Amino acid sequence: MSRYRVDNVPVAIRPLYLAIMALGGLAIYAYFLVCHLTCRIRFEGEVSALAAARSRILCLWHKDWWSYFAVRARTREPQAMMAHPAAYMGAMYVAAWLTGIRKFMLGSEREEGRRAADQVVDYLRRGFSTSISPDGPAGPPRVLKKGALHLAWRSGAPIVPLTFEPSRSVRVKSWDSRRIPLPFATIRVIVHPPVTVEDGDLKGAAQRLVAHLA
Repeated sequence: MSRYRVDNVPVAIRPLYLAIMALGGLAIYAYFLVCHLTCRIRFEGEVSALAAARSRILCLWHKDWWSYFAVRARTREPQAMMAHPAAYMGAMYVAAWLTGIRKFMLGSEREEGRRAADQVVDYLRRGFSTSISPDGPAGPPRVLKKGALHLAWRSGAPIVPLTFEPSRSVRVKSWDSRRIPLPFATIRVIVHPPVTVEDGDLKGAAQRLVAHLA
């Protein structure tokens, strides 16, 4: 299955694949919801940046995705997101869809990634927001890539850096040392000052973004 994508799973096994991904996605979302309902969630910092009535680019390290979805278990904000096309990601797409994300653009690198980024820029200009990990989808961990900066430059949307600190979590042995928050934990969400890309100054914006996420 690792050699397939979500959009080219063979017809013969596609019904079984879709069923497994749907069940897996439901289970993952149920975990997000349990954490959301039982954890104490504390927002700190520039919280007003999350309430602004405009499109924005929420930016977090790859290791924090599970905390992010536990905190935002349900959102009515229109969101579009770039998505890795690997078939095994299907369950995560189902879980993300259940949180309220409705637009997924397949692509993570090279030409397909650039096309997906172009689509996200179009949605940002139309009032959608997006979420992105600047070190994903394959690392190196906590090393900034330029994707979020280019989205901000081309769309004019601000980047809102987020860091997550769950008091209790399980650390997964993966390239990003992913942290899965546990129910009844406290999850601190630090909202850092928005970063804008002015006059194409990607270097300056990158320095500010890394300083916040560090």
